Amino acid sequence: MVSDIEQQAADAASRYGWQGPFRTEAAAVSGMNNTTRIISCGKDKYVLRLYNNHGDADTVRLEHDMLKALSNKYLTFRIPSPVYNLDGSTITELPDGKLACLFTYIEGERPSPEKSAHVKALGAACGELSRILSGIKFKAASGYSPYYDLAETYASMDKASLLGLADSDAGIAERIPKLEYLQNERERVLQACKNVAQLPQQWIHGDICFGNALSIGDAISGILDFEFVTMDCRAMELAVLLVDLLKPELAIGSKERLELAARAFQTAVPLSSEERNLLPTLMKLRLLDVALHFAVRYRDGLDGPEVLADIVDNCAFGCEWLAFNPLDF
Repeated sequence: MVSDIEQQAADAASRYGWQGPFRTEAAAVSGMNNTTRIISCGKDKYVLRLYNNHGDADTVRLEHDMLKALSNKYLTFRIPSPVYNLDGSTITELPDGKLACLFTYIEGERPSPEKSAHVKALGAACGELSRILSGIKFKAASGYSPYYDLAETYASMDKASLLGLADSDAGIAERIPKLEYLQNERERVLQACKNVAQLPQQWIHGDICFGNALSIGDAISGILDFEFVTMDCRAMELAVLLVDLLKPELAIGSKERLELAARAFQTAVPLSSEERNLLPTLMKLRLLDVALHFAVRYRDGLDGPEVLADIVDNCAFGCEWLAFNPLDF
C-alpha cells in the first residue's frame, strides 16, 4: 500500500516534463521540516521537496526569487536551482493543497561539525553568502518574521501552552524543569530584543547549519534550503551557525569550534562590537525559536513527542552552556 507521502511525491513528480522514465527514492538525509525525495532520470538527478511547514505560495515564491537573484552572483559553492513544471511555474500545488518544488541536484555529503576543516569552511561560506545577501534588494516582505520578533511569532505558544504540553506525554512531562528553564530564558531574552532590532539589518538565509550544507573533501560544495530567508540583523546568520555547534555530543571542544567558525565568518563580514557583544543573546534567540517552533509542530500533530523531547534537551543544553561560557570573538 502506497503511503500518503509517497503518493504526494508521485503526484508532484508527474507534473514535470521528464525526457524519459524516472524513479523516485528517499533521500539519504532529509530535513525535519519538509519531506525530501531524490528523482533520477537518465544521468540527471533532482531533489523534490514537499513543504510540510506551510502552504503559502508567496513564501516559496520569495525563496525562489532569492535563489534567482543569487544565481547571478559569484559564489564558491552551489545553491539550489528551481525547476519549472509543466505549467511554467517553479511551485507545484498538489490536490490536497500541499506545495512541492523540484531542484537540480548538488553533489556532496553533509559536512561534519567534528571536523575542524569543515567548521572553518562552513563559517567562511556563511560569511561569503552573508556578504552577497547584503547587496540584495527586494521590495517583497518575507513570509517569516525576524528572530527578534519572537514574542509575536510564538504568541500562541505562551507559558501556559508550553508547559501544558507535558500533560500529553510522559517523556515531555519529565522535561518540565527544562521547559520552565527555557521559558525563563525566553522572558529574559525578550527584554533584549529591542536592542537586537537596532543592529544592522539585511536579508539572511536564516538556517545555515551542517544539515543544510554539502561538502566535497574539506570544501563546502553547496548551501541548501533557503525556505526561511528573511530580513533580520546580519549577525543572526552567524548566530544560527554557532548554535549548531552547541550540542551535548559536541561539548568537548565547543568553544574552539565556535571561535573557528566565527573568525572564518568575519573574514568576509567583520561584525561591530555591538554585534559581537549581543551574539550570546542572538544564539539564545535561535535556540528558543527552535524550541518553540517544534513545540508548535508537536501541538499541531506534525511531530511525535520524542522529537520535541530531543529538541528541548538540546536547546536547554545550549542556553546553559552560554550562561557559563563567555564568548570573545
